[in-house]
Amino acid sequence: MYNLLGYLAALGCAQSALAAPLASSSNSSYIDWRTFKGNGVNLGGWLVQESTIDSYFWDKYSGGASDEWGLCEHLGAQCGPVLEHRYATWITKADIDKLASAGITVLRIPTTYAAWIDLPSSQLYSGNQTAYLREIADYAINTYNMHIVIDTHSLPGGVNGLTIGEATGHWYWFYNETNFNYSLQVIDQVINFIQTSGSPQSYTLEPISEPADNNTNMVVFGTPLALTDHGAAWVLKYIRAVIQKVASVNPNIPVMFQGSFKYPQYWEGDFPASTNLVFDTHHYYYEHMESSSANLPEYILADAREKSGTGKFPVFVGEWAIQSTYNNTLALRKRNVLAGLDIWQNYSQGSAYWTAKFTGNTSVDGQGEQKDYWCYETFIDEGYFS
Repeated sequence: MYNLLGYLAALGCAQSALAAPLASSSNSSYIDWRTFKGNGVNLGGWLVQESTIDSYFWDKYSGGASDEWGLCEHLGAQCGPVLEHRYATWITKADIDKLASAGITVLRIPTTYAAWIDLPSSQLYSGNQTAYLREIADYAINTYNMHIVIDTHSLPGGVNGLTIGEATGHWYWFYNETNFNYSLQVIDQVINFIQTSGSPQSYTLEPISEPADNNTNMVVFGTPLALTDHGAAWVLKYIRAVIQKVASVNPNIPVMFQGSFKYPQYWEGDFPASTNLVFDTHHYYYEHMESSSANLPEYILADAREKSGTGKFPVFVGEWAIQSTYNNTLALRKRNVLAGLDIWQNYSQGSAYWTAKFTGNTSVDGQGEQKDYWCYETFIDEGYFS
């Protein structure tokens, strides 16, 4: 049995191992998520805009909107220039260098569907996102042999009614064949991007993130109840179509499935064991629980034990962070980051922290602001991995 207390006692001498590059595939071979271990971060706030990630940017440009859809409505013709500048400056090669110095081997990169197709009815901006994505991905792959997870964070119509799913209050992806077909057009473009990259072996395709159709009670978001069984059937139809598309072009490209907040065990029986599939679970601890910085490793360990599947398919933790509901404590951040990284490595195929850069200044319960708990580059600057 994993000994949490023993582990925490040993943390003082373990962080240097986390900074060392983990075993990864060679540049010419496709990864097998059953054996691959990834130490990753998300590049949030870059190709998908969120109000919480960069307070200065949001306050300057959003006009009080809650989401990127509203931000672009507010900016009008200036939405394109503002976002193009954002793409060019928020994540640069210098950020990749810094992340690599801390042993990062996986970049999970959220994109809106507007990065891939231009829907006339959508307020989301379609511009040069894929050019910036190509530049950063190529640099990370060619310089550091990083693995890239392309995450289509939103889909036409909205997958969860939240700012990240398309726009606040948009649940129109579910049970809508038109939006379903648009979504598959998005996937066609992502597959083409990977296939024409010159290094398709360095990519995993993630076609959806946090789908949720339970719009009568948003308190359950973040729990298995966020997605009803009826909604899960629609998601399953989509994932099967994506897997078929990927397999018809290049069956060596893994598909990563973020099945809302249902455990991998809920879905495993729907796929043959031979499917090139890895599950993505998301774990946050800042609401709806009695978490604190002091007891956070206990919550992480409980999630790792309960939500890592049966072993039929590999599981990767695509998002997690250390902000707790109560009594956030600056002095415990290093312990909790290292504990989480180690626990996910022991119980799954690793993790991707949310997120690489975060400057949001919202206060938290206890000490500091959100940026103190969500910004991986801050952890690097403070020497957590050296």
